[in-house]
Amino acid sequence: MRKAGRTRLAFKKLRLFLFLRSYPFYRISQGIRAKYKFDNKLKPKELRSKYFNKKSVPEISKLSRTLSLPYKPLWEALVLDKTFSLTNKLPDRERIKVYFSVENELIQLSIAKQNQSDYADPDYDFEFAFLSVAIERAVGNRLINIQKDSVFNHQFEVLQKLYLRWYYKVAYKYKLPTTRIVPFVWRLIS
Repeated sequence: MRKAGRTRLAFKKLRLFLFLRSYPFYRISQGIRAKYKFDNKLKPKELRSKYFNKKSVPEISKLSRTLSLPYKPLWEALVLDKTFSLTNKLPDRERIKVYFSVENELIQLSIAKQNQSDYADPDYDFEFAFLSVAIERAVGNRLINIQKDSVFNHQFEVLQKLYLRWYYKVAYKYKLPTTRIVPFVWRLIS
């Protein structure tokens, strides 16, 4: 019985860790930070006394309830920019690495999108195209040392399908929001 409790706790910590490094957290945190404009000049104790009350930033408590994540670490990550570390003992280590590489590319594309208006076409299915471009970039980053075009193209197609499948498997297993769900979560919490 004791092992099951530790396993559940490890699962919850890993789930929180994955969410705090994901594109959905990045988008949601940008929206909350833009709305409240947290004063970074204040010390953590002053921020804690000013904003830690669940009524002062209701979006964080709604996000906590919506995604079943603990309030305090979410608040610390959003308001204090506190990061959390995790041990090296990760289950599905390769899949989680793929998930992180795709999420990192999603964040980089989002930053690039903010700087340019290339995605202004209303017929452009942004969320799906956004994910497919991020997966292409993550696969391309992995295949940088291949010299032959035919080998590169074959491995690119195989890894692109594998990365897409692994990305959704990790998101499903740890119940994480994907790019398509971010607007719905934002509407729920705001």
